[in-house]
Amino acid sequence: MPCLLMSPLSVAQFLNNPPIHFDLVVFDEASQIFTEDAIGAVMRGNQLVVAGDEKQLPPTSFFQASQVDDSDGDEEEDDSTEQPDYESVLAACSTVLRQKMLRWHYRRRHEGLIAFSNARLFESRLVTFPTANDTESEMGVRWVPVPDGVYDRGKSRTNAREARRIAELVVEHWRSRPEESLGVVTLSQAQMDRVDDVLQERIRKEPDLEDFYMQEGDERFFVKNLENVQGDERDHIILGIGYGKDARGILTSGFGPLNRAGGERRLNVAITRAKRRPTAVASFRYSELQVAGTSPPGVLQLQKFLEFAERGQDALETSNVGSGEADSPLEETVAAFLREKGFDVELQVGCSGFRVDMGVRDPARPGRFALGVECDGATYHSAATVRDRDRLRQSVLEGHGWMIQFSPGSSWPLSRTRPHSRSSPRPSGSWRSRRTGSLVSGRSVWSPTPGARIGSVTGSARTSTKPARGSRGR
Repeated sequence: MPCLLMSPLSVAQFLNNPPIHFDLVVFDEASQIFTEDAIGAVMRGNQLVVAGDEKQLPPTSFFQASQVDDSDGDEEEDDSTEQPDYESVLAACSTVLRQKMLRWHYRRRHEGLIAFSNARLFESRLVTFPTANDTESEMGVRWVPVPDGVYDRGKSRTNAREARRIAELVVEHWRSRPEESLGVVTLSQAQMDRVDDVLQERIRKEPDLEDFYMQEGDERFFVKNLENVQGDERDHIILGIGYGKDARGILTSGFGPLNRAGGERRLNVAITRAKRRPTAVASFRYSELQVAGTSPPGVLQLQKFLEFAERGQDALETSNVGSGEADSPLEETVAAFLREKGFDVELQVGCSGFRVDMGVRDPARPGRFALGVECDGATYHSAATVRDRDRLRQSVLEGHGWMIQFSPGSSWPLSRTRPHSRSSPRPSGSWRSRRTGSLVSGRSVWSPTPGARIGSVTGSARTSTKPARGSRGR
């Protein structure tokens, strides 16, 4: 029996005569499928797997309604219409099927890109992986205020100054990072149209920008509103809030789709579209937005997100920098040895359940880790399978820019009896320019250049591995 990739509607149209039965039926993005649309496909299988994220957008009926609201000017009013108990096949199946959470999240190049959603929506249950680059100027959330922005409430329902600032950021990206993909997300249809109009006006004045605006391909440039962006990912996402103080200086709590049921899910979609860096653009600060316990969840999350964008990891009381506490006596010993040699060592680097045991700072590039050291302690043994522990985890870390050195406890006592004058790395100079010795065996097994092969280490079962080509996952 072949493997077919089809939508529920296509199943009903093309697999009806004669009916075809399958051993397994799998639904992906199930939060976007109405239960009634899924029934036909469900009945054609012996087994059923339903995959989706309940924190993502519901099926698209709301988008159809929001188009009407956007045209009649009721965008800012709260929608108290109750959502159905089982708005999607994912919600319906969650009441009767066994559930398994896919916790690893490793597509984002910086842990801070998912840190807010992990803390506020997933109760820190996601396992995210730290990056070797801790400078948020390269990757991570960026905050761009527009203090003179004015929201044209009750008329055009746009923020002209903010739209111009977004256009400036778009052009800046095109000229400085043309190799990276880009997308713009706004909270309303009206603001989306305003940003697009400003961009087209800029292109008429600078025709050389047209190639960027009209680019083709899977990751071409886009300007979309909140309801249209699920499924799209780009290296850089610019999120324009649009709403803000009106001409009288009054900031209300009306934020269009965020005021409606499920508004926090819509915001979650918008802020998780970036693979490298999201930029939040707003004409007010988080401290100016007054919220209370009775405020819509979407507005509450917006206030928290803007605080996160402005203050960084401090707003979540987490940091990519190490906690300073070793997980085992072995880590303490290895860290003390490295510090004796003059290296700056951080312990337990990361901001979620997974941490790199030790990160060695690069003396030539501030804000970056030149080396990650893992011991066979609690974190190492907590992996469910050998594949997770010895292959996948290292591949993911290499994809995040780490050079990983494994230092097993079985070899460390032996290595301490050997002279380290030749085998120990030196803290001076750029680590990218030369090879350095192993911490454990004295054999030259790792290079500081990201993506280089990692060789076997005496006393461990690791063999050389190629750099990860690309990661799939959440």
